[in-house]
Amino acid sequence: MEYKFKIHRDIYKDAWNWWDSCNCICFGVDWSKRIDHDLAISIKGKSQKDAYKFILPYLRNRYQKEDRELKKGYDAIKHELDDKFIPACDILAKVMGRPIYRKSFNFYLTTFPSIPYNKNKGYVWLNYSYKNTIGIFLHELCHMQFIHYWQEDSNSNISKLSNDQFEMLKESLTVILDRDFFPFIDEVDSGYKVHKNFRQKLYCFWQKGKNFDHLVEYGMRILQNKK
Repeated sequence: MEYKFKIHRDIYKDAWNWWDSCNCICFGVDWSKRIDHDLAISIKGKSQKDAYKFILPYLRNRYQKEDRELKKGYDAIKHELDDKFIPACDILAKVMGRPIYRKSFNFYLTTFPSIPYNKNKGYVWLNYSYKNTIGIFLHELCHMQFIHYWQEDSNSNISKLSNDQFEMLKESLTVILDRDFFPFIDEVDSGYKVHKNFRQKLYCFWQKGKNFDHLVEYGMRILQNKK
């Protein structure tokens, strides 16, 4: 299947990521602590409208000062996507046992260290300075595939999980992005520290048969037995 993508340099999408991430604690990670404190205090706890009064001028100034470096980041990301995007999609579809749920994706470049996504619109944010662009994309695509084919399937047993259990399973299933995905990725997926023990159990099971449906069922059993 032919997949398509577009890369966007959109200051408003970048600004949204700064505001949203600074006001979010995700699996024990406070993203506002990943940037300078002086920047965080101008964003955290603020409405989007008020935060943008600081973020947009800050980004315009930063884009101007770092224009050369940001262009290099854009070129590097585009080169990697041009080279690996389609075969990487193909291999993930094969490993998960489902077609990629959509044919086109939009990448929004950001200067903030977090990487959000929008499954319904096929949006993924990518940081200008990150390496392993395809690995990051596959991590988020794995989430989107799981939401589409499992969570949104009314016949799936995933509905038996609580929201917290589902999120834990969704985040941890990226253990499939291991060395079998080289050279499409540069490093194996590590996930969040809070999921480390659960991920280790999933990975050991995954190595035995590498059947994604069985992995999902195994992960569900572990989570349901914790009740």
